[in-house]
Amino acid sequence: MLNKSVLVGRLTKDPAYFKKGDIMISTFCLAVERGYKTKDGNIAVDFIVCKAFGKLAYNIHEYTKKGQLVALTGQIQSRAYIKDDKKQYITEIICETIKFLNMPASSKSIIPQSKEEISELISESAESYSNDLSSNFNKEKLRAKNTAKDNNENNINDEIYNQYSNVVKVMKEIEDSSNNENPSSNPKVPTS
Repeated sequence: MLNKSVLVGRLTKDPAYFKKGDIMISTFCLAVERGYKTKDGNIAVDFIVCKAFGKLAYNIHEYTKKGQLVALTGQIQSRAYIKDDKKQYITEIICETIKFLNMPASSKSIIPQSKEEISELISESAESYSNDLSSNFNKEKLRAKNTAKDNNENNINDEIYNQYSNVVKVMKEIEDSSNNENPSSNPKVPTS
């Protein structure tokens, strides 16, 4: 079963932030466009209640404000509570990740508005992640290669050297196979 939501929208007001016991909680409402206009010519919008916990809650409280454009992923959760002797129902998104799409005013960056601009931003983010992964992979490969070389120079037993050499060989094969594919569309992640 799967319960995953991805939303891009603007905060309708500054996030509320409070502690319940030792847990930090942030709640906010996100205005998300439906992608069409109503009969009176206004863009149709859904107002979605969102909640975050812990460090994510703190970051949302600290770095967002009313009107800010954000992208988030989370799970839909519905619950009921009693208010004025009536049972009330609420559906909300429990935030797992959030990306602040507005840039600081000092950077004078253009805020993405269209679906194409947001899609491009997500692609850039994926490419950046792929580059970081590749950089970490190359560092690990170099470390393994240097360890294998050091072991050979210090004449530590041949079995250990052969193990390190095999690791370097496997990493080279993985790198070669990932270089033959388009890295931005489907980055390979080595598994152990």
